[in-house]
Amino acid sequence: MLAKKFRLPIQPWMKDKNKKAITKKSNFFIVKTLPNNLGFSRFGTIVSSRTAKKATQRNRLKRTIFNFIRLNNFHLRPGKDFLIIALPVVSESAKTDIEKELNLLLA
Repeated sequence: MLAKKFRLPIQPWMKDKNKKAITKKSNFFIVKTLPNNLGFSRFGTIVSSRTAKKATQRNRLKRTIFNFIRLNNFHLRPGKDFLIIALPVVSESAKTDIEKELNLLLA
């Protein structure tokens, strides 16, 4: 799991309407990016009940995303906040496909 300091506090981040986030969309995810003034990047994920009905499936997807970020050292890149929103197609796909798609979006 990703350390707490690398996780994005989603609710305060979403409340600020003045922020203009850069948005990238793929088949599996929507990624919103904003600069921050920290020496590291922070990541947040949203997996809605529309994506996966059961909480265990949603938590498994979040763990998959956070572990991929941790193992590939994306969190050590300075100065960005990433919000990753999972689309419903993700719940039906394999872990390797999810990791490939994340690698393309975060690289």
